[in-house]
Amino acid sequence: MKKKTIIGTVICILTMVIFLVFYKQLPADVPIHFDSKGNVNSSWPKEAVVFGIPLAFAVLNVFVSFALQKKGEKRDFMYYILPAASVVTTIIVLVLALK
Repeated sequence: MKKKTIIGTVICILTMVIFLVFYKQLPADVPIHFDSKGNVNSSWPKEAVVFGIPLAFAVLNVFVSFALQKKGEKRDFMYYILPAASVVTTIIVLVLALK
C-alpha cells in the first residue's frame, strides 16, 4: 500500500476520534438530513454516525486509492479528496447535531 493511501486512510479513521470527543454531547439520534425549511427528516443512531461514517470513508478511500494507483494517477491531491471530505463531513455533522 502506498504512503498516500495509508495517510489518507488514517485521516479518515482519525475523524472517529473527533466524534468520540463529543460522544456524550451527541443526541441519541443524530440528524443527517434536512428538508428545504431546515426541519430534520432523517437521523441515524449515534453509534452509526460515530463509527460508521469514519469507517465508510476509510474503506472508500482504500478502494479509490487502489483505483488511482492502477490508473497511474500522478496528481497527489486526488488521493486526499476523500480524507478531506471525511473531515468536512465530521465538522458539519457535529455542528448540526450540537446546535
